[in-house]
Amino acid sequence: MDIKRFLRYLAPNLVTFASLTFGMSSIVSSFEGRYVDAAWFVIFSVLTDKLDGFVARLVKGTSEFGVQLDSFADFLNFGIAPATLWYTYLSRPELMATGMERALTVGAMALWVLAVTFRLARYNIVGEDPRCKRIFFGVPTTLMGGMLAALFLTLLKYGADPSGVTITVYDEPRPLGSLHVGPGVWTYWPALVALGALLMASAVKIPKLGVAKHKTVTVFIFANVFIGYAAGATRHFPEYLCFAATLWIVGSIVWGQFNHDARQLHPPPIFPKSDRPAHELPQRPEDDLGPEDDEAGFEGTAEHKA
Repeated sequence: MDIKRFLRYLAPNLVTFASLTFGMSSIVSSFEGRYVDAAWFVIFSVLTDKLDGFVARLVKGTSEFGVQLDSFADFLNFGIAPATLWYTYLSRPELMATGMERALTVGAMALWVLAVTFRLARYNIVGEDPRCKRIFFGVPTTLMGGMLAALFLTLLKYGADPSGVTITVYDEPRPLGSLHVGPGVWTYWPALVALGALLMASAVKIPKLGVAKHKTVTVFIFANVFIGYAAGATRHFPEYLCFAATLWIVGSIVWGQFNHDARQLHPPPIFPKSDRPAHELPQRPEDDLGPEDDEAGFEGTAEHKA
């Protein structure tokens, strides 16, 4: 392989390695008690996770190796790293007083990691299906992990730590004003993590970011993406990141229930339909895909995985 071609394929994988570095940094920060840093590192992983796909398309450096590497990175960044953060934070004596609380927390974190694993494995085998061309089945790990990391930071910003003050100094405006969140909110965190896990493993329909039918919607989407990158890169306004991600998740779920074309789509099967070897099966993909699935009427492109 000539050097130019090697560098072309190397470029997006370097971005993925940077994302992995953020994930590992989050885990280290969690064990060191630097919870705010750990949460921001998860958000940095979200930002770089989207960049490697962009770089791959820009330099035409998409490869099977890159796809697999990205999947392993997502498992660490949005499975292990967030679970480590939440467990180390919640396991402090002032927040975890009983054995039942510990059991519920451990169970929620285990469910989260299992859901991330299932979500990524499912995408690896069905992601090329035409039904997955413009939508995700299940909330992407990137979106859910980033949303909960931003919510974690927002709660700390508004005083949810047992000490009664923010863990770190936020020298920025407070869009939520004098809101003060008590430490009792962490009682519900395991349930919220479990809900996020179920949404990732579910079949809810989440449109992929891209060009929409209406120019106004397209401008709105990309303006929010730009603002999100600016807020994340500068470690400011976690409440905005949380609100934008939550709005997209809730709006997508509602859209999937009421949009006629979306209701006709069903997730591809994850297990083989026959025990016969693949090379012996008839090559007729149209048997599994109706015309309404192939031309669902959605707009948008996103070649990068969840």
